[in-house]
Amino acid sequence: MLVVCDLQSWVIRTNWTNTVSATHSLTLDDLRRPEARLMLKAMLAEPERLRPGITREKLTEDAARQFAELALRLRARGHEPQAVAHFINRLVFCLFADDVGLLPHGLFDKMLAAGRKMPERFQGFCARLFQAMHKPGGEIDFTPVDWFNGGLFDDDAALQLLGPDIALLQRAAALDWAEVDASIFGTLFERGLDPEKRSQLGAHYTDRAKIDLIIGPVLLRPLEAEWAAVKPQITEAMQRAGEAARALGRTTPQREAARNRAADEAAALLGRFLDRLRRFRVLDPACGSGNFLYLALQALKDIEHRVMLEAEALGLPREFPRIGPEVVLGIELNPYAAELARVSVWIGAIQWARRNGMPTPSDPVLKPLDHIQCRDAL
Repeated sequence: MLVVCDLQSWVIRTNWTNTVSATHSLTLDDLRRPEARLMLKAMLAEPERLRPGITREKLTEDAARQFAELALRLRARGHEPQAVAHFINRLVFCLFADDVGLLPHGLFDKMLAAGRKMPERFQGFCARLFQAMHKPGGEIDFTPVDWFNGGLFDDDAALQLLGPDIALLQRAAALDWAEVDASIFGTLFERGLDPEKRSQLGAHYTDRAKIDLIIGPVLLRPLEAEWAAVKPQITEAMQRAGEAARALGRTTPQREAARNRAADEAAALLGRFLDRLRRFRVLDPACGSGNFLYLALQALKDIEHRVMLEAEALGLPREFPRIGPEVVLGIELNPYAAELARVSVWIGAIQWARRNGMPTPSDPVLKPLDHIQCRDAL
């Protein structure tokens, strides 16, 4: 939990692993109520009572179920399945972008509310939003909209929804899309969007723990072992630089040169390891909807972040994280899965940035993921 207090109010934010985050606010006046005092007591002495009941998996399953129903309705009205899937992927990403603040605050909710009153105009509303997200300088009603594109918003094509469809979309929008679990997102949505896989909607999926059985030994542990071998060398070089710096009161040009050489040696060792990480590539030649690629990207970004923090603690200047979606490569024959793999990786990269206090990508928000290809790996 993160708890902040200004002596007049408290804000309690929960962040249990694999649960949806929750925020509770209390003021001094609220403490007149027994339930508020119980919450304050739980925060101080029984924090488990504040653990949210809904997991990220459950939230993602609920979202997938809502959009599977919407996809079925659109296909029943004669729309081509691939066009339905592409349109829904756009809506899904807009819901996520709205909840994480990438779209102007409340814009998508306002669009849904207006569409509920005027369903016949909703297709035009969507087209205007997609067009604004297509290229730099987009705006809606004098409100600037960031440049997204990435291939997902490469035109303004949209499908017409009826009043009940928009009501369903509003119910989906009420979910906390910032917390969607991208490690299973693709699989669950693929089953709803691909007519041939609809029968698998309730079937078991490969969860994060099972994918980690591969990520750990194949990706994480070898790279961590490489860093464990490099870090002592950096430590020793920085110690030599520190000893030379402490002797500067009786320094000579030779001692100053020795200090600089030791510091440069440490920086070079770090630079070579970071270059190694940033050149590393992970290929899944039958990537499905991207669950493995998403977790591989998270693992590489976590290693880079940890290395830079540990190097900073040794006295080296900290760099800005540079590993991005370009490090994961995928090949997938199913077009529904291939596009969902890209969406999963985009969402995962943005969620990692938010969790670690980093700025989200911009100009464009979605970098093209042409290295996740829809073709036959054989």
